[in-house]
Amino acid sequence: MSKFLLLACLLGTTLLARAQERVVTGKVTSKEDGSALPGVNVVLKGTSFGTVTNADGVYRLSIPNADAGGNIVFSFIGLQTQEVAVGDRSVIDIQLASDVTQLSEVVVTGVGVATDKRRLAISVESVSGDRLPTIPTASIDQALVGKIAGAQIMSSSGNPGAPVSIQLRGINTLSGGTQPLIMVDGVEMRSTSLNALDLNNVERIEVVQGASAATIYGAQGANGVIQIFTKKGKQGPMHIDASARTSVDQVLNIGDLHQPFHHSFTTDANGNILDNNGGLLTQDNLGLWGQANWENGPAAQNNKPYQNNTKYYDHIAQLFRNVHTSNYNVALSGGKDNSDYAFSFSKLRQESVVQGVLDRTNFTTNVGVDILKNLKFRSTTQLIYTDNTVNPYYVSNAPLSSAMYTYPFADLDYKDADGNYTYQFGGAGANNSNPKYFFQYQKFKSTVIDVIPTLNLHYTPTKIFELDYKLGLNYSVNNFARETQNQTGNASSLANNSFIGESINGGLNKSVTNNYNLNSLVTGTIKFDFDKDLGWKVPIASTTQLAFDWRKSSFHRQYLIYTGLPSYSSIDDINGAQSSSNSTTEYEDLFITYGFLLNQRFEYKETAGISGGFRSDYSSTYGDAKSPFTFPRGDAYLRLSKLTFWDGISSVLPEFKIRAAYGEAGIQPVGYTLDASKDLAGPVPNHYLRIPSYKTGTVDNGFIIYSNPTFANAGLKVERTKEFEYGFDFGIAPTKNGAWFNYISTNVSIWSRKSTGVVWQRTQPVSQGSETIWDNYIDLKSNGVQFSVDMDVYSGDNLKWDFVTNFGTQTSSLSRTADGKDIPLVWANAATYTLKGGERIGTIYGYKALTSIDQKDKNGDPYINPANAANYEVVNGRVVDKAGKRVQFTPDKYYLGNTTPKFNMSFINNFSYKNYLTFSFQIDWVYGAKTYNQTKEWMYSEGLHGDYDKPLTINGETGAWTAYYKSFYDASESNGTKDYFLENSSFARLRNLSVGFDFAKFFDMKGFTRLQLVFTGRNLATITNYTGMDPESSQNTSGGGTTSASPQVATQRGLDFWSFPNFKSYQVGLNVSFN
Repeated sequence: MSKFLLLACLLGTTLLARAQERVVTGKVTSKEDGSALPGVNVVLKGTSFGTVTNADGVYRLSIPNADAGGNIVFSFIGLQTQEVAVGDRSVIDIQLASDVTQLSEVVVTGVGVATDKRRLAISVESVSGDRLPTIPTASIDQALVGKIAGAQIMSSSGNPGAPVSIQLRGINTLSGGTQPLIMVDGVEMRSTSLNALDLNNVERIEVVQGASAATIYGAQGANGVIQIFTKKGKQGPMHIDASARTSVDQVLNIGDLHQPFHHSFTTDANGNILDNNGGLLTQDNLGLWGQANWENGPAAQNNKPYQNNTKYYDHIAQLFRNVHTSNYNVALSGGKDNSDYAFSFSKLRQESVVQGVLDRTNFTTNVGVDILKNLKFRSTTQLIYTDNTVNPYYVSNAPLSSAMYTYPFADLDYKDADGNYTYQFGGAGANNSNPKYFFQYQKFKSTVIDVIPTLNLHYTPTKIFELDYKLGLNYSVNNFARETQNQTGNASSLANNSFIGESINGGLNKSVTNNYNLNSLVTGTIKFDFDKDLGWKVPIASTTQLAFDWRKSSFHRQYLIYTGLPSYSSIDDINGAQSSSNSTTEYEDLFITYGFLLNQRFEYKETAGISGGFRSDYSSTYGDAKSPFTFPRGDAYLRLSKLTFWDGISSVLPEFKIRAAYGEAGIQPVGYTLDASKDLAGPVPNHYLRIPSYKTGTVDNGFIIYSNPTFANAGLKVERTKEFEYGFDFGIAPTKNGAWFNYISTNVSIWSRKSTGVVWQRTQPVSQGSETIWDNYIDLKSNGVQFSVDMDVYSGDNLKWDFVTNFGTQTSSLSRTADGKDIPLVWANAATYTLKGGERIGTIYGYKALTSIDQKDKNGDPYINPANAANYEVVNGRVVDKAGKRVQFTPDKYYLGNTTPKFNMSFINNFSYKNYLTFSFQIDWVYGAKTYNQTKEWMYSEGLHGDYDKPLTINGETGAWTAYYKSFYDASESNGTKDYFLENSSFARLRNLSVGFDFAKFFDMKGFTRLQLVFTGRNLATITNYTGMDPESSQNTSGGGTTSASPQVATQRGLDFWSFPNFKSYQVGLNVSFN
């Protein structure tokens, strides 16, 4: 009986308690876009009653009836806290807006552990995936242009598949190029091109630019680090995202490059062009023109129209075409309490504006599972299949040069009676050829399969200790083929023995490249608070990081060259078994390195922090692999805004931090070779600079071994870069409650660095057995300033406007060479770049046009004899011989200029109206850049440039004087480097323009979270004085002569040698999302 009474009493007490409580429910959403906000804290003020919102933003909170007059507080990091009176309501829905004064990113790159950017002493730039433009090519490197403060990221070619040129902070090496370390989800990606990754799958990108932040990456990090983090699933039901985009692409010809509309060939009285025998210039049935007589003497003028027996053909219009690019993407994601998943599929098809198509398919899986409460596992796999039929961008006889070397009276579309194109047009130019002959008889095909699996185990056995293991594999196989059809069926080729490829009988040039890298990384982290964990009443937190990093990279390429194919084989039906002869060679490169990292960090409250550590690396590339190279680092920061004296101005300047960092990092000794006759799939690395090797060959049918022209050096050391960086991060809140300028975030960094022991080929006496030897021969130095400003310009109830500007200026120079000698970088068909102590890298030397008749040389002697001064005059700022009508140049070479931009900036604006209309645009500005326009110089050699049409007055006579323009090419030295062709290539470009309308938000469509139509334009407008097709594109010749990874050549930037221009795009896309 007593038990029954006790039970009844307890039940009555429970019912009474329940009767004194009531439940409040509701949903918390974002004020910006109306999306659900999971994880928001919902607490009854002044009590312990609280809960958090679920994946759908929904909450359920039980509160005592007695607290009906209380307030519920909604709070979340980065959002404005709201307090709402309960009253008698049982349902309370709330919208939370962003609190710009609280917003701060958490980054990993450069620090190794997740860290609030407000507590960083180094500069780490980050870009979220939703801030990257949906460009037609869907490539990450293109999307990064203009997004990273201080970085020089340039789209140097518009050819599909061509990578951008990336230089983060100055030039640290000459042999290995400027390519930074690329990482994906914490492990290195060396074998796959950055532009092969799926832009749609990017969650965020983090960039550290210098050694002060890259020490933790040891002998791989001196060029900086770009780390891509892929998208993960989020807790909640399956979410589906899909997009479809298509664009029309048009080649850029900003400088209106064209051939002259008139000519100076010998003509008869009726204006017919005559051949060199005095007869009418004609084209025979093979497509060959007779030899015209180009008059280029003092009396010749380029003022005769193409008429009667000739016609003007626009070779730019005949070569380039408008094309289409399409991109499709589908992504599925979701998760539960202890697991998440994300799957994505993307398809890109990009047509070349000349010939060929790039097809790329990406499939990505990202699965995370909590195996145990304290053991997490994640597996990420990317599969990429690329099929590219575009002519590689670095192959000679490129279509543009072929078209522009041919006189415009030759029709590139001409076909003979058999329907075949003519390879060469006879007398239509000394170097003429028809690019459409290449299109008919030659086909390129590059099939690449990339596999990038990554495994991650994260174990947290205790509150203060974490153990993380990552294993990444990056495997790539590239099957490349250049198929050249038998050309004996072409009457013109057969008659003149003119052909392309291996022989007139055709051939097949193939290579198979297997490239993989393994990265195994173990990291232990010990984190504890002296006060909370040890009870020492000292507000100091400690973080200790220990890591072991092992990497292996293997490169293998097999070459197969087949010569002689049957005439019946079409361009689409060629195989090696049909050939009459073949040859096979192989190349292999192997590289292994491993290192240890120790880093210690102490922080005082949220006010200050200091850290220090070192990394020691062993490597197979070092002269003595048993001896490691050690790279120290250290940094410190102080948030003045957290000190009490700051309280008086904290409402206006809520954040102010000063920081400084020092670090050292390395670059592995490596060279790159590019044999244009066979390395059509790209350059090959050489990590064996320390190991002697010999060449082989045959003489009189006998086998011989002989010395390499460049000796290996067993004493090679790592290239070492030392950098000091300091900077300021601050936030300004000009207005507290208004809509304008709520918050302005600014980051400023000033840096300087020195690189010692840079590897180069040092000359030595031939008696030593070779002309050069690899050596730690050069020291470099660089410095720069960068800043970014992120401004909340306007935040109204309906309209929002934010603005970002990024700025960077940098300069790199050669400090010294080991023997004090200058290094002239002279390559065939290229401008003269020179490495000279005290001079900036990118410096060009050459001949200068005289600007005054009494001008004197270095010794004080006049270039022109004063007695002959009357025979000269100044025309357009240059001295011209009145009789010969030729510009006068110095016979000796001088410093002409430097191709490095003085600074580059970007201006990014984003607007949104309510939650359904968006508008954004980005303007990039590159100032102070110079480009050597070798394309123009070569076109001047035979009167092929449009400038020849421009009249000028010499000695009182006005005309389009042919001798005047030709002298720019052959004065002092034919094809010599002249100041005239070093042009100002500064430009401002409307990089991106986008307008989007979300029908799902506008019509409140149930089931859809997004149904957005987006119109996008890229490279729509450019302001520049550059006379070439595109001031941004540049071509490095065949590896640039620097054994560097093309197109990352460090010393030969700013060269336009038949560069492939970029293109403008008009794109329409549809984005769909639903749960």
